[in-house]
Amino acid sequence: MRPIKESISLYFGTFPLSDRATLVYDARAGFCAGVTHGLVIPLIGVVGRKLGMDSTMLALLMASQFVGLLLNLWFGHLARDGDLVAYVFWPSFIARFSLALVALIASPLAFLVVMSFYFVLSSLGGPAYSSLMLSNYSNRHRARAMGHIRIMMTTVSALCAAFSGAFLQAIPGGFRILFPIAAAVGAASSLLFRKVRPRASPREELERVAKQGFRASLALLAGDRSFLVYMGIFFILGFPDKLTIPLEPIRLVDELGAGYGAAGFVLGTVPLAAMVLGYILCTRLASRIDPFLLLIATVLLSSTRILGFALAGSSIHLVPGAFLSGIANAGWDLLPLFTIMLFADQSKLGLYIGLHNSLVGIRGLMGPALGTWLYEGAGMRIADIYLLSFAIEILGALLLVLFWLSLRSKVARKGGSWNFVPR
Repeated sequence: MRPIKESISLYFGTFPLSDRATLVYDARAGFCAGVTHGLVIPLIGVVGRKLGMDSTMLALLMASQFVGLLLNLWFGHLARDGDLVAYVFWPSFIARFSLALVALIASPLAFLVVMSFYFVLSSLGGPAYSSLMLSNYSNRHRARAMGHIRIMMTTVSALCAAFSGAFLQAIPGGFRILFPIAAAVGAASSLLFRKVRPRASPREELERVAKQGFRASLALLAGDRSFLVYMGIFFILGFPDKLTIPLEPIRLVDELGAGYGAAGFVLGTVPLAAMVLGYILCTRLASRIDPFLLLIATVLLSSTRILGFALAGSSIHLVPGAFLSGIANAGWDLLPLFTIMLFADQSKLGLYIGLHNSLVGIRGLMGPALGTWLYEGAGMRIADIYLLSFAIEILGALLLVLFWLSLRSKVARKGGSWNFVPR
C-alpha cells in the first residue's frame, strides 16, 4: 500500500501549482474547523435548553447567528480593496477563542451572551473568504478543491458530533470540557488559514476600486436587476429554515423526547455524514450541470427535513429527512457562491456576497421572531408551523424554476448562449 504521505503528495499534484499553494493551508485549516464545528455547534440549542433557556432565549440565541451578517454588505465593500486574509482571520480567531468562556458560565443568560458573541463575529469574514476562493482557485479546479475540503471537514465534524453526543449523554456537564477544546482547535484553524496569500489584482483595478465609496457600491448593486430578483427569490427559499430555528429544540426535546444521544445523531451525525455524499455529488456535477438546476434539486431535497419535523411521532422518524437534507446542505454551502459568480467578476464578488449574506441576516432575525410569535402568540402547533414552512419552500422552488427559465430566455434573445461557467 502506498504510504499515506505519498498519496497526499500525489493528490495535491493533480492541482496546478497556483491552486496548490492555497489548497494546502485551506485544507489544514478546514480540518481544524471541522473538529470545532462537530464538537459543539450541532448541540448548542440542546445545551441551551438543558441549561434552562426558554423559547424567547432560544430565539435570541439562534437569531444572533445572523446579526453579524447584517454587516456583510459593508464588509463586502471594505474587502474590495482591503486585506482579504485579515478580514477572514481576525473575526474567526476571536470568535473561536471565545468558546473557551463557556467553561465558566453559570446561567443560561451567560451562555446566551457568549454564544451570541461567537455567532456575530464568526459571520463577518464571508465576503472576503468568497473573494479569496474566486481569486486563488482556477475556474477548472475551484469546485473540486472546495468540495474535497468540505468532504474532509464534514467527515471530521460527523465523527466529532457523534463523540460529542455520546460524551454529553454520559457526562451532561461535559460541555465545559468540550467547548475549551473546540476553542483551541478553532483558533489553530484561523492561524493556519492566515498563511494563505491572495493573488494580486491588477494595479489599475485596485486603484479604481479604492476610489469608489459605499454609495457607488450600492449603485452598482441597484443596477443589476436580474441579481436583485434572484436575491428576492433566494430570500423566500431561505426563510422556512429560519422560521423554525427557535422551535426545533422544543420540538425535538419536549415533544419527541430526544436526549443528547438522539439529538446528536439526528442533528449532527446523520446530516453531516450525508453531506459527504452531497459534496461528492456537487463536486462532480458543478462543472457539468447548471448550478441553478443543482440549486433547485437542493431546495427540494432540503424540504424533506421540514416535512419530516412536521409529521414525526418520534425522533427516529426524522432520520430520512435528516439524511436527504444533509445531502442538500452541501448544495446550500457551495451553490450560492457558484450562482453568484455568474453575476459578478472578481472585483465585485465580495460586494455581491455581502448583499447575499446581509439578506441572510435579515431573514435570520425575522424568521425566529415570527416563528416564536406563531407558537406563543398565535397559538399554532409547532408541527403546523413546519407545514407552513414546507409550503413556502415549495413556492420558492417554483419561483426559482421560472427565474432560471427567464434568465436563459433573456440571454438567448440577446443572441448569446447560456454559459454557466463562472467568470
